Amino acid sequence: MNPIAVLLAAGEGRSLFPLTRDLPKALLPLNGKPLLERIVYQLYDLGISQIVVVAGFQKDRVAATAAKLQRQTAVQIHIVENDRYAETNTLYSLLLAAKHCSGKPILLIDGDVACDDKILADVLRSEDQAVLAVDTGRVMGGEEVRVVFNNDHIISAIGKGLQKGTAEFLGISKFSAPLARQLFQAGRQILAKGKQQEFYEAAFVAVCGQSHSFRALDIAGLRWVEIDFLTDYEEGLRLFGSSSEIRQYRASRRVQPQCLFCPGPVLVSRKVKEALSSAEIGHRELEFSELLNRTRLKLGRVFGVTNFHNYTTVVLTGSGSAANEAVLGSAGIGKRLLILSNGEFGERWMSIAQFLDLEFETLNLRWGQPFPLGEVEERICRKAIDAVCMVHHETSTGMLNPLERVAALAARYKKDLYVDAVSSIGALPTNVEDNGITFCTGSANKAIASVPGLSFVCGKRTSFDALKTVHAKSLYLDLYKHYIYNDRQYQTPNTPAVNLFFALDAALDEILDPGLSQTFERYRSLAAQLRAGMTRLGLRFFIPEEHMSPVLTNVELPPGYGAGEFHENLKRLGYITYPGKGILKDRVFQVANIGEISARQVRGFLRALEQLTK
Repeated sequence: MNPIAVLLAAGEGRSLFPLTRDLPKALLPLNGKPLLERIVYQLYDLGISQIVVVAGFQKDRVAATAAKLQRQTAVQIHIVENDRYAETNTLYSLLLAAKHCSGKPILLIDGDVACDDKILADVLRSEDQAVLAVDTGRVMGGEEVRVVFNNDHIISAIGKGLQKGTAEFLGISKFSAPLARQLFQAGRQILAKGKQQEFYEAAFVAVCGQSHSFRALDIAGLRWVEIDFLTDYEEGLRLFGSSSEIRQYRASRRVQPQCLFCPGPVLVSRKVKEALSSAEIGHRELEFSELLNRTRLKLGRVFGVTNFHNYTTVVLTGSGSAANEAVLGSAGIGKRLLILSNGEFGERWMSIAQFLDLEFETLNLRWGQPFPLGEVEERICRKAIDAVCMVHHETSTGMLNPLERVAALAARYKKDLYVDAVSSIGALPTNVEDNGITFCTGSANKAIASVPGLSFVCGKRTSFDALKTVHAKSLYLDLYKHYIYNDRQYQTPNTPAVNLFFALDAALDEILDPGLSQTFERYRSLAAQLRAGMTRLGLRFFIPEEHMSPVLTNVELPPGYGAGEFHENLKRLGYITYPGKGILKDRVFQVANIGEISARQVRGFLRALEQLTK
């Protein structure tokens, strides 16, 4: 009796993204045909007349393809839906197919396997009660299902967790009707224990433990691939596809230029790109020390430092959040913090403080609500408060918070002030020295217009020195250690991203050479041009213009658009904006005007918006 073939094709194929963004693994093309079609025709040629396909992700597309194949081959194809595909695994899918397999042998195939015809033919030809196709010639990593068998090819162990294996299991197996029934029974018992995420190999192990002989069929030397990752798909194209498919796939991986109107990363200048490809140098050499010191001094000027005896800057390899965590994880210890929040990044201060188990209280306002300065003062003046945390430019809303006025209150009541200027530094004056800011953080890949990967903390030398007796919450983000290495040894405590320093150095020159005031004016002019154009198109802003920064504008989505659809349509026209953050995700899109953006590119962006809003 020919077995019923069971194809398990319910999974999302997350590791194959973006190929599987809208396409299930079973429909990935190989040699011009979907993988499912390839398998069905192989089975049809081998005399299989009934196939059960378990579908989940994009099940309607799988079902449509199966219906077409049934008409073409006269093979009876049953579609079984696994609506819980995102929370279950192959064992659950296998048991859904059981109702179509009662009293019959089964040929079980993972729906993401492509193989030579001979492999399937040899498995079908086997007279063993249970046979698993294995490959002794494969080098196995951590993801593969391993099999252990003896000289008679009798399997003694199978599973992903095995430390050693004789061979790799292909995902193709055949079972007699009695053994198939026992597999289903064992699987139900496993699921009854709440193990919804188990693979079907767990049922194999249970039945093997009942003294049934599972035999390994070694197919070493024959071609096959299980398509779990992008590299597997390329291997599948190499083995079973055409040369044109391989060329097309490799071409599809080439990144097309994007005009970035998002708040980081940003477009960078030709000089910054050239600096990024500077000669490799050792980070313990004099040349790097010179680069580090040069960069730190220029950063100080952008932060508004004039007296470098009182203020200094420390550079870290990491994002802006790394700088914020370094500040709180060092300077925040033993202090009671007041965190002012009116958006996502104020809440980020709160999340870091909570994670580090610091003592803090919050003035937690509605997103986009201006700070009520009377209440801010009432909170700051409390004796129990030691330091105030705030965000200068709240990127989630585009709101510019009143740094100077909060700094004046902190100074009046002799409180430390920690400022997140990650998205404002380089576009707005922070004036850390005039404002008496204790520590101010920034990032390279926003208004400074360099590439991602470096962040910095500008602060009072006395405040850095006071960290000497503090036991930091992080080994890597120990702010005092970075200060000592940067300021005393002209070095970094760990291997830095050396070439990013070259890029940052070049970006700082492009800010400072024309003068800070001219750079700030350029950003104000670009913001005004954008907002005037978007107003003409009838678009509305999330907050009043008097509260906006010259860095970013949060714009309400045009009627009829969801956030994802709008982003993709604009991307097809060559422009990248970001959806709103957090609670604003489906309400607004973010338009930033930082980086190497020109007035001409702004005009092109506005024309693209006009196409979408007509």
